[in-house]
Amino acid sequence: MSYQNEMQMYPDVVQWLRRFLTGKLPDSHIDVRDTHASPLNEYIQRHGLQNYFRGDLWQTYDIRVDISAFVESDKVLGLVLVECKTVPISLAHLSQLLGYSRVALPVQSYLISTAGAGNAVQALILRYDRTDILEYHWEKGQKPRRIVVAKWDARSKTIDYTSLLPPGS
Repeated sequence: MSYQNEMQMYPDVVQWLRRFLTGKLPDSHIDVRDTHASPLNEYIQRHGLQNYFRGDLWQTYDIRVDISAFVESDKVLGLVLVECKTVPISLAHLSQLLGYSRVALPVQSYLISTAGAGNAVQALILRYDRTDILEYHWEKGQKPRRIVVAKWDARSKTIDYTSLLPPGS
């Protein structure tokens, strides 16, 4: 199976993310949605998803994210973001999701592509150990939150866990 465009990936990515998060956070309420068609703040308002946030900061999320997961548990309240690509992941793609992640401060953030990471992204992370380019949130006493870059396997409809950047994410 191959995808002609990003939108064809969305249903498979939604299903994968739902399974992945349910396995990782079994006692959570998880609602995964294709949110690409409108700004996230408008989507949250229109679909009554405000309860997934503390306060009203979500109203500033004037960003268009491909896939958003809304997560609620005793320990987690917030978002997981996923951007999908069908071309090698470039620094421009990474910058796009980095900006979205700096605005929304998701619990997790994924940049996936059927073609995997491009040469510049791989070199910065693997050769030059610049994992700092993936960081979007720093909480005192915690490891920084980082974007996870991965290749999407269209055949198995999941990410290729051997392709994760940074490795071991």
